[in-house]
Amino acid sequence: MMSSLKRFAINWICNITIPQSIRAKVLKWAGVKIKDPGSLFVGYGTIFDTVNPSGIIIDESVVITTGVTILSHYLDTKSAGLEFRLGVVHICKGVFIGANTTICNAVTIGENSIIGAGSVVTKDIPANEIWAGNPARFINKR
Repeated sequence: MMSSLKRFAINWICNITIPQSIRAKVLKWAGVKIKDPGSLFVGYGTIFDTVNPSGIIIDESVVITTGVTILSHYLDTKSAGLEFRLGVVHICKGVFIGANTTICNAVTIGENSIIGAGSVVTKDIPANEIWAGNPARFINKR
C-alpha cells in the first residue's frame, strides 16, 4: 500500500517549479519506475497515477510535456462484469508525449514514437510511429 507522503509527493512535485532532475528523483522515490532520471523531462502539471505508480515504467530520453495524465489502473469493460484492474504503462526510450495527452489503459508506447497534443491513448503504440487524436490513431511513420 502506498503511503500518504508518497501519494502527496507525486501530486505535488509536478506542480511546482523545480529542476527536472529533482522532479524525476522524487517521482522515482514515490514508486514510478524511471530507468534514467537524468534524461527524463516532465512538464508542469503532469499527473501520475497514485493508485498504481509502480505500474508506470519510463525508459531513457523520454519527454512528457505539460498537462499529461498517465493512469495505470483502469476499468475492464470486456470482462463478464466491470472489473477494476491494475496494469502497466511502459513508455519506451526516446518517446515524446504532447501536451494534455491522457494515457488511460495498460499500454506500451514503442521507442521513438510521438504522441500528438491532446491525444487519448488506449492501446499500444508501435515503435517509430506518430499517433494523435481521441482516441489516438496512427498518423505516420517517423
